[in-house]
Amino acid sequence: MKHKGILKSVLAIALIIAIAYVIIFMTNIFLVEDCKITPNTVNIDQEILSKNILGKNIFTIDSNRVKILIEENPSVKKAIVKRHLPDSIEISMSLREKIIQVEYMNGIIEIASDGYVMDYRRLSDQVLSEGYLRVKGLEFDRFEKNSILITDDYKLLENIIILAEFLKNHIEEEMDFVFIENNHLILQIQEEFIVDFGPINEPIENKLEKLKLILKDLKSKNINRGIINMRYEKNPVYYPNH
Repeated sequence: MKHKGILKSVLAIALIIAIAYVIIFMTNIFLVEDCKITPNTVNIDQEILSKNILGKNIFTIDSNRVKILIEENPSVKKAIVKRHLPDSIEISMSLREKIIQVEYMNGIIEIASDGYVMDYRRLSDQVLSEGYLRVKGLEFDRFEKNSILITDDYKLLENIIILAEFLKNHIEEEMDFVFIENNHLILQIQEEFIVDFGPINEPIENKLEKLKLILKDLKSKNINRGIINMRYEKNPVYYPNH
């Protein structure tokens, strides 16, 4: 009797497993019909969705593969794939923000705020009118789309990115470009304004608020040309440029 009871339990479990298998894998209940993407400002390759998500069984979707494929888009810093039973997938992404344009040969390399290369485009008026800070004279070993820019001087790259973010968020004036001269980091504003931040590897953060105040003061006096010497952090100096 005891053996019969065990056999019945085994058969019952096997039957439940078989029924569950049929429901999960041989019906349309768990076929993915909807894929929600946030934010929706990035165009995800529809082939990724059609081949790996839509119409597939929600339990057999390789979420890690989908994540890798989506992160091949240089605009996507990180992707998270979540299943929502019975038939929907949610993909949430954190995005990279393009912040500088590095001049290289006859084009520009678009760099994100984390130092990643987003794209390389031929130089044109349209490219230059997009409002990103241009960088001239930045030396690097090589670049590859969707990979960090390879350079021997990451501190300089970090300083330029910090400067670009500050200008974008706190300065109203349009910036022309930033360049390296005599191992100094130089910012040119509206053709007639020069800001010398000093040696390229010196921390730049503490100089930026002072720059903001100086530009505000000069603007109030209708001064739109000259040289701002920020080499000495505690004592920045303005020189008229006639």
